Amino acid sequence: MNDVISTRLGDIYVRREADIIKVRDRVRRLAREMGFDSTTQIKITTAVSEITRNIYEYAKQGAITLALAERGPDLGIQVTARDDGPGIDDATLKAILRGSYQSASGLGVGLAGTRKLMDEFDLQTGEGQGTRVTVIKWLSRSRAADMRTSIEDLRAELADELDDSALEELQRQNRDLVDILGELEEKRTELERVNAELAATNKELNEANAKLRELSEMKEEFLALTTHDLRSPLTVISGVISFFTSGRLGELTPEQKNMVAMMERNAQSLIELVNDLLDASKLESGTMRLEVTSIELRGLIDELRETMEPLAREKGLRMEEDLPADLPLVEADRAKLRRILVNLVSNAIKFTSRGGRVTLRAAQEDGHIRISVSDTGVGIAPEDVKRLFDKYEQARSRATRGEKGTGLGLYITKQLVELHGGEIHVESEVGKGSTFSFTIPAAHETEKT
Repeated sequence: MNDVISTRLGDIYVRREADIIKVRDRVRRLAREMGFDSTTQIKITTAVSEITRNIYEYAKQGAITLALAERGPDLGIQVTARDDGPGIDDATLKAILRGSYQSASGLGVGLAGTRKLMDEFDLQTGEGQGTRVTVIKWLSRSRAADMRTSIEDLRAELADELDDSALEELQRQNRDLVDILGELEEKRTELERVNAELAATNKELNEANAKLRELSEMKEEFLALTTHDLRSPLTVISGVISFFTSGRLGELTPEQKNMVAMMERNAQSLIELVNDLLDASKLESGTMRLEVTSIELRGLIDELRETMEPLAREKGLRMEEDLPADLPLVEADRAKLRRILVNLVSNAIKFTSRGGRVTLRAAQEDGHIRISVSDTGVGIAPEDVKRLFDKYEQARSRATRGEKGTGLGLYITKQLVELHGGEIHVESEVGKGSTFSFTIPAAHETEKT
């Protein structure tokens, strides 16, 4: 506190218990006249009362000096308590200030409390050297500016001796308590008002969430009904197209063949779209069920190659396999597992340029089989990988502008893998290709026979 300028207002000598009351009163008056709020007045009075009581109880006599403290633009009340008592040794003082000191007489409790109540606290003591405690409570800057013109008036007012009784002091304490209770009641009322507003807001949010759930359910129901209704006419259209291509109506002209081929491609695209929407709806509603059996993975992959290899050859791609001879059976829904593989392999073919290759691999891994589909295609940018499996998402970096699709393929793939209890992972580098791998439960040993 070396940088603090003090203006002394007066001393109060402490020789008897009544002097403690006098100190409390003067400090209270000074705090009130300086413009501290009622709660801070009580904090200051309580802190000074504690150090004054220490003088009386442990040193038998001493003095309290009241002063105005200044530090730059700041102004506050400064109280110094000094005595020539026994003092406090270093070890005991450290324990007191930590709040860990235990004393049958109560020594030290007041000092720890005073330190917390005031803004600044300085204590000088030593065994057999007496004790000097200085505390400061600062005013707000705006109030400090007003007070600087009233310092002399304060000094004159506090020079008068006061002779208040203990009963009057007790009455003041009661008034302080009443004021505090009034403030607490105001805060309680305000809290009740805020709680009522929160309750009303929560009710509105709950109603809005209920409405959103209802709209979501209506959307899913509409989607399911619409896709079911689309499936039947698409099946009929596909059948008619097959009738044209069968040759039973005679040989088609080149122009007719082109038109029929175009209709066939578009009909197939619509069928795939309807199937994607139906599967997505079932997955979201939790109505999709698995018919799990033990499946020979090699046979399923051979079947897949028969379907997908013509597409690969058309683009000038090589399809390769790397399957171990002792590959165990897997526990899966055959149709759903085939759908997963078709989605991954067709994507690999779609986004790989002529001359590239698509590779299927499988290996055992902790009670599962990890199946991977690798390509040497365009790859995926890191910022696109994190949302690759989102609904309706197609990575911009995968040159999708020229490719048609719902953006549901990888979303459905991930959901189907997780429905089997597996997980799916992707590693990719732009311009070098991608590897999608997923796990599927392996069948138990007894189920291979």
